[in-house]
Amino acid sequence: MTSSYKNLNRREFFRAGASVAAASSFPMFTQPDMYKEIPDFENEKSLFKRLQEIPTPLIMDAMARLGADRTSLAMSGNIRPMIRSKGTIIGPAVTTKYEISDQPTRAQDIRDYVFNPVDEAAPGSIWVNACGTTQILSMFGDVIVLACHKKGLSGLVTDGGCRDIEGIEQIGLPVYAAGTCLYGPGSVIRPVGANVPVVCGGLKIIPGGIVAADVNGIMTFPRVALPDIVSVIEELRNKENQTRRDIEKGSSLNEAYVF
Repeated sequence: MTSSYKNLNRREFFRAGASVAAASSFPMFTQPDMYKEIPDFENEKSLFKRLQEIPTPLIMDAMARLGADRTSLAMSGNIRPMIRSKGTIIGPAVTTKYEISDQPTRAQDIRDYVFNPVDEAAPGSIWVNACGTTQILSMFGDVIVLACHKKGLSGLVTDGGCRDIEGIEQIGLPVYAAGTCLYGPGSVIRPVGANVPVVCGGLKIIPGGIVAADVNGIMTFPRVALPDIVSVIEELRNKENQTRRDIEKGSSLNEAYVF
């Protein structure tokens, strides 16, 4: 996405990207290259709060209704919650990028690309840590999770591992990872960037793009789509609730389910 999107409102953005979906009154969705240039919405916090009650599969259904390629919005299923939590965490992404390196990690690298993203993150953000390797190494421990909790972050995501699970459980901040590991990156990988585009769990994450995660999985979508997702979800949720009520009353799937 170029800087020309800076002056587009969300409806103009959708119209610029694609035509209106034939089967819906909502505009077709086109994924931009950069999300962070799109202005914030005044009611963004209230929209986040509403989506915290919505499971990620329903958010994905809303994106599909808007014309999105669902496979391009979902993170690898092997990245799972490390502690029990309820509801959906959702917020703008803050990123750290690691790469395999034969160079030792400097203290300044840690400060610039690991500590600073946390210390400077806005409340409600989700920290996405892309480890750059298939090897499971501990990217988070309870000390870092505690710092994120105190900063008001909504959660942490990595395609690597984490440690100190009991300590993280006591803190209660949701953490998503590919597993656990007793030791950190060491000299295998080193941090090389912060708040840059990353690929985590096979999914491209843009700083400021929205990340949503729950027990079902992790996904992303552009900030500009937020109001339309909420609108579509109301329709989809009402439909699902009616189907549940009909089944509870004894209707068959053929009778209750409306395509």
